[in-house]
Amino acid sequence: MDFDQQLQLRFALIESSKVLQSLHLYHGAKWSSEALNGLCPLTNEQKVAVFQQSQQRPPFSFLPQHSQEEFLEFTEQDKLLMAASYFSFKEFDRCAHVLKDCTSPRGLFLKLYALYLSGEKTKYDETGGVLGQQDGKVQNQKLTEISKELENYGKQSTRGQLEDPFLLFLNGLVAAKLKDNAAAQECFYKSLTIYPFNWSCWSELIANLASFGEALNVLNKFSKNAKFMNNRLYHVMLRFFKITISQEFFQQFNELYEDLSYLLDIFPKFSYLKIQKALISYNALDYVAAENIFDDVLENDPLRLDDMDTYSNILYVMEKKSKLAFLAQFASQIDNFRPETCCILANYYSLKFDHQKAIMYYKRALALNRNCLSAWTLMGHEFVELKNSHAAIESYRRAVDTNNKDFRAWYGLGQAYEVLDMHLYSLYYYQRACALKPLDKRMWQAVGNCSEKLGEYEDSIKAYKKALSVSSEYDPVIFYKLATLYQSIKDDQNAAVYMKLCLDEEVNEGVTTETTKARLWLARYELHHQNWQAAYDYASEMTHGTSHEIEEARSIAREARVNLNRNG
Repeated sequence: MDFDQQLQLRFALIESSKVLQSLHLYHGAKWSSEALNGLCPLTNEQKVAVFQQSQQRPPFSFLPQHSQEEFLEFTEQDKLLMAASYFSFKEFDRCAHVLKDCTSPRGLFLKLYALYLSGEKTKYDETGGVLGQQDGKVQNQKLTEISKELENYGKQSTRGQLEDPFLLFLNGLVAAKLKDNAAAQECFYKSLTIYPFNWSCWSELIANLASFGEALNVLNKFSKNAKFMNNRLYHVMLRFFKITISQEFFQQFNELYEDLSYLLDIFPKFSYLKIQKALISYNALDYVAAENIFDDVLENDPLRLDDMDTYSNILYVMEKKSKLAFLAQFASQIDNFRPETCCILANYYSLKFDHQKAIMYYKRALALNRNCLSAWTLMGHEFVELKNSHAAIESYRRAVDTNNKDFRAWYGLGQAYEVLDMHLYSLYYYQRACALKPLDKRMWQAVGNCSEKLGEYEDSIKAYKKALSVSSEYDPVIFYKLATLYQSIKDDQNAAVYMKLCLDEEVNEGVTTETTKARLWLARYELHHQNWQAAYDYASEMTHGTSHEIEEARSIAREARVNLNRNG
């Protein structure tokens, strides 16, 4: 990307940050301003050149310019300023009332967005506490009103449909809440083709995608759009989208690393990109690499709390108690009432086996943000530890309702139903987890185990073989499982093959419970087939196991030796 293109990108991000801030889309404004500061810093000479250019030419803008709309906004300026101040104080109904007669796109957006947030606030007030009887059952009562007003406004425009990118975004937001995902995606798509620098819109689109296949279809749709094909700045935003959906759906491919490298060259100091890289390592179970990236992010942005709950998950898995304790204390000093802080504290108490206190902090995180996915899922894990399967199931269900792309919640549901011996339900949820993370052998092992309990031995064998094929390392446990499954369907020949493969792993894994059992099984098998030397070799090398197993091995060795001497 040459200097002129980088300059255009800089101006686009400045404009985006200002526009989104004025519309109170704080998430998108924050992302744009962080992206702006993540660009390569300008030299003093470049700063002078940029300033001179900005004085000589009209300001760069990605927003469509309509003189009639600008005039309307100018005439409504007094009300817009007063409404904005009410919005900042969260007086949403008052803000909407002030703007009730406004007809400019910005005035209409602020009015309807204020109504939307007022409805969300009322909804949360009526639900009661987290996991209460009404939690998740109450709907935002303002959605239909907002949808109808947007529809009427669109009909009155020159083309008979909505054309403003932010009204399209709001329409998509409402459609998503009404569970009309196809309409929501179409609105988000149209909004982004008009104005691609609204990260709030990209985020809502990603949240609305149910599967990786669906995400790829949307990606192809953007890729074929002339704007995204021909405009370098549009293409930059599309690369951010590609990286994020890859991380969200736990998919890894060569293009992902190319896109990351390309964007990091443009945004070397952008924490969001670094964290996406850390999350990719985390999902690939490379916890050390993920930890190092988070350490680097905190070194450059020491008061950052965004995504630090994920960092605490990494430290939890690595069992770094002292580092997690320091992070918990550090986060508490920055802001004790951030959902991320509550999740960090919950992880800290969970690692200390104080599950009740962990649940208390997860509930606090959810009281602050009901869409905090990790809190729902991890609270489910805590209920499992307390043997409260019904509460665990409810927590996992809320996680799935919030984001059905997280395999952990589906996997947790499978585990919870397995504890209740409801294996058919358990199998369904494990299969959903498998569909989301097909390259994780743990998912296939869970499917195989559940299928075995249901007596579906052929399906179980297929699942365990799939677990082997997606793993870079051979696992004696899986080999032993396959052997016992073949034994269950009276296929001793294949059972022997997998018992031998299990035993061969003793070289890499050392003696394990599975290799010991495999050795004894092979000794019995060879004795049964009168292969006395092989039976003797397997039995005589048996040095580990229960007293009963060792005694049986000695008995087989004696019998094989007798037969060898008799035939010798």
